[in-house]
Amino acid sequence: MAGYFGFRFLYRNQPLSLYFYAVPRLCLNLMGFWPGPLQWRALVHFVVLAIGVATELHAGFSFARAGEITMALETFCPAGTSAVTLLKMFFMLRYRQDLLYVLTHQRQLLFQKKSLSAEKKQLMRHHSEMAARFNFWPLSAGFFTCTMYNLKPMLLAMLLYLQGRSDAIVWSTTPFNMTMPRWLLHAPYFPFTYMFIAYTGYVTIFMFGGCDAFYFEFCVHVATLFNFLQADTRGLFRPYKGLAQIRGLRSIRFEASLVQLIERHNKIFELTHFFRQRYAIITLAHFVSASMVIGFSIFDLLTVGGSGLGTLLYVGYTVAALSQLVIYCYGGTLVTESSAQLATVMSTCPWHLCLPKHRLYVYLFIMRSQRALTMAVPFFSPSLGTFAAILQTSGSIIALAKSFQS
Repeated sequence: MAGYFGFRFLYRNQPLSLYFYAVPRLCLNLMGFWPGPLQWRALVHFVVLAIGVATELHAGFSFARAGEITMALETFCPAGTSAVTLLKMFFMLRYRQDLLYVLTHQRQLLFQKKSLSAEKKQLMRHHSEMAARFNFWPLSAGFFTCTMYNLKPMLLAMLLYLQGRSDAIVWSTTPFNMTMPRWLLHAPYFPFTYMFIAYTGYVTIFMFGGCDAFYFEFCVHVATLFNFLQADTRGLFRPYKGLAQIRGLRSIRFEASLVQLIERHNKIFELTHFFRQRYAIITLAHFVSASMVIGFSIFDLLTVGGSGLGTLLYVGYTVAALSQLVIYCYGGTLVTESSAQLATVMSTCPWHLCLPKHRLYVYLFIMRSQRALTMAVPFFSPSLGTFAAILQTSGSIIALAKSFQS
């Protein structure tokens, strides 16, 4: 398979540095949005997608005013995703230096050679491989859906031609419903218009694939750092088993190690709060738009009837939208559960061996860990519970739509 088409991060046992933000690095580098200096590709792709969003929304409202509700919803599905992707582009550009700061500090915390034991390397490998494969799934689903949109007009034209119905072929049909000047929809410009419209779809796919994967990678690595803290917390007390109390020189060494543990804990909290603030609007907009897109896709899926190509298209779109949501929700759950587990680990350690002043540090550490770190944004917190609620609502929409059909 030629190395999984060159995607080495899909293999096991690659260098750990290769897995670090592998999918978001692939997508955002292609688009020019990888955190760091401003790249001209980013500005070009921003303008390309802005044109696509403006023309799609105009077409959608035109269909709605004409009373063509199915066509309007079919247009608003990709238009909504593209519009939110454009918003993501803006914030990725605005916070590119802040996100570079996040990347740099997270890498420093993860790859500290002095404290990177075999147990931690195995833990980081497990999380990193999982993140790479998990992030590749919504990118693949989105790429498949976009390709189906791009091939649909050509496949329909080919079927009509094979059926001897060449007169029924509409040569000005494009992959996405966009309002374009009429002269761009005829020869000799139509092939270039078609390629431009198709390309806007791939810009959307790689941008939301990179931006959403960046969020999930951050959450996975924060969970890894909390697991590192759990291992170090157990290791902190290990040399003192069998003692009646930690005193003397041992007490000084213990206090120094405990302080380092607390400082790392604080750094993880501060870094997560810093990142969460930069991603708050992106996360909120993504959940609102994805929920609407799922509703539109389900409605379209129920109204396309026996159209095999249309059914395949909307099933792919719904899977892609759900895949986007689940990586945000699962990422939030990983952060919350791993941070809360730290309190349990500390409380089960033999902290009664500590001197009174050290017990105070332990109590404060437990109290802070019990207030689990979350990826909350205004109005909700991404978690698997939130995802289950969205699925339940989607099920209600399906049941309601079917009741109207019967």
